[in-house]
Amino acid sequence: MIITIARKCGCDADSIGRAVAEKYHLHFMNREAIAAGAKEAGCYDEYEEFYSERPVNSLLYSIVMETEEDNVLHDTPARALTFIDRLLLEDGCEGYVIQGRCANFAFQGRDDVVSVFLTANDAFCVDTVADTHGASARKAKTVVRETNDNRKTYHKYYTGQEWGQAENYDLCLNVAKLGVDGVIAMIDSFIQNRK
Repeated sequence: MIITIARKCGCDADSIGRAVAEKYHLHFMNREAIAAGAKEAGCYDEYEEFYSERPVNSLLYSIVMETEEDNVLHDTPARALTFIDRLLLEDGCEGYVIQGRCANFAFQGRDDVVSVFLTANDAFCVDTVADTHGASARKAKTVVRETNDNRKTYHKYYTGQEWGQAENYDLCLNVAKLGVDGVIAMIDSFIQNRK
C-alpha cells in the first residue's frame, strides 16, 4: 500500500505521516528519505531539482508551458519516484507513506494508493509553524505563505494540476477542525471502508 500526503505548510503532516506509517507498518518517506533513496538508486542527479522541491522560476515556467504542447515535465514525478517500487521492504513493512513530491500524481490510478491532502486555515498553520520552529508570528506567516506558493507552483509545473484541488486526491482533510488524531482516524476509516 502507498499513502501519499500532500499538505499546506503548518498542517503537522510529519506527525500525521509518521503515525499513519506506524499504524499500517509502512515506511515514512519525507524529503530526506526520498532524496536518500534516490541517491541509493542512482537517479538523484537526473531529477535533483524535483527531489529538492526547488521553487520554480515563474518566467521559465511560463515559457516552458507555452512552448511544450505535450509537456514532458508531467512525466517527471512518475519517473523520479519509480525507485520506490524497487526498494526492499524490511522489518515487516508493507509499503510507504510518501509526503509531497507530487506523489498523488505519480502513483495515480493504482489500486494500492490512497492520496490525501491536508489543509487548515492560515491562523492554525501560522501558529503551528511558530510553535514548531520557535519563530515569531510574523516570520511564521511569511514562511507559510512562501512555502505554499512554492508548493503550488511546483505541483503545477510537474503535473499540470492545481495543488490542493479536491478531485486530485481521495481525501482532503482539515487538520484545524479534526486534529491530528481525527485526521488519522479519517484516513483509517477510508482505508477500511475502501476494502
